[in-house]
Amino acid sequence: MLQGFGYSDALTYDVISRIPAPVAVGISPYIGNVSDIIARAHASHREVYVTLPMQSAHPERVDEGPHALGYGNSAADDQRELEWCLSRATGAEGLTDASENGDDQPGGGYATSADFSSIANIISSKGLLYLAGSAEDNRRTRGMTATTWIDGDTDASTLDNRLSALLPTDGKPAKILLMIGPVTPVVIDRLSSWLKSPAASNFVLVPPSAFADDGPGNQQTANIASSGSGAPL
Repeated sequence: MLQGFGYSDALTYDVISRIPAPVAVGISPYIGNVSDIIARAHASHREVYVTLPMQSAHPERVDEGPHALGYGNSAADDQRELEWCLSRATGAEGLTDASENGDDQPGGGYATSADFSSIANIISSKGLLYLAGSAEDNRRTRGMTATTWIDGDTDASTLDNRLSALLPTDGKPAKILLMIGPVTPVVIDRLSSWLKSPAASNFVLVPPSAFADDGPGNQQTANIASSGSGAPL
């Protein structure tokens, strides 16, 4: 999954034209033309996950914008902001708590709190999948949990090394749900090249929904600890 899709027309076109359709895209709900971006992604036969902005326990460090759920909000506030996000996610396959910067709330984010339970229930009731950015998020909803995050804001050599390290060292089959962000020209170039390389023949490329399950205690979650050697979320 490529996070940070849709900010640039040129990069959007490059992703659609150069990256295979099983690679899904993550979109911020703050993008002005979000419905058009979702339509363009679907026209290229790829899944879309809209970021659910959630304020961390330390909002002074990361500002998730005016429609963030989480710490400092009342239940009514969260309900209102969730409804706004859902209105921006019309047609999307699901929501994700990971932004183009990865997991902004490691080890204690709002998604792990008891207050998030009502949010999770609403997401499930809407039939949306939920892509958790970290195994620590204790996902309670039908969806997927990312196993590996690669920072796209880096150089070509580093990206090549991170991608080459995805193959499990023990050679055993593994499910790897990779998230890369933000989308940059070098990310598109190196990912496109890697997907055409001999190393990529060791993988079967599938969209995130292929890993969907009903929550904790399932096979996909159980595989997280051994699903690759990239930089974990």
